[in-house]
Amino acid sequence: MKPVQHDMPAPLLQVEEDFIALWRGMSSLWGISPTMAEIHGLLFITGAALSMDDIMARLRISRGNVSMNLSKLVEWGLVKRVHKRGDRREYYESLTDVWEMFTLVAAQRKRREIDPIVTTLRQCRERLSPESLGAEASRPEAEAQRRRVQDLLSFLTLVDSLAQRFFESQRGLRTAVDLLAQEKE
Repeated sequence: MKPVQHDMPAPLLQVEEDFIALWRGMSSLWGISPTMAEIHGLLFITGAALSMDDIMARLRISRGNVSMNLSKLVEWGLVKRVHKRGDRREYYESLTDVWEMFTLVAAQRKRREIDPIVTTLRQCRERLSPESLGAEASRPEAEAQRRRVQDLLSFLTLVDSLAQRFFESQRGLRTAVDLLAQEKE
């Protein structure tokens, strides 16, 4: 889907189109729909507050599709509603801080993907406990499963704890990235 923009110089239009295509391609990495990524990409690259009609025209997508995906973007915190004085329409603009943006995406991915894994591992650990298994708890297979589940749960709990610290402050994430970058030098 190519954006429609007639009054923009061709080189800028091409950059906008390429950026939106890049964002669409990254949608699977973010765990979002391609259309949601395109809308966010348009809002981010333009840096403008656009109305739903503007987005529909620029990306050639339906009102319902724009509305549904804007709602998700607002819910995630990647896009916010803004009002223009004297205009009754709602406008939408993207966050501009890339650290905050990627922190929000990572937090959403964690909530949807990691949290359910940790919950299931805790349930498995409980079902493998000697109290739950009774006489079967001393079997070598049960002990091996208990150890594997506990090792995985310990690892993911540690990663979850570190991630939580990063999500609480983009500064924490920036500091960690800076430290990692310094180690490569």
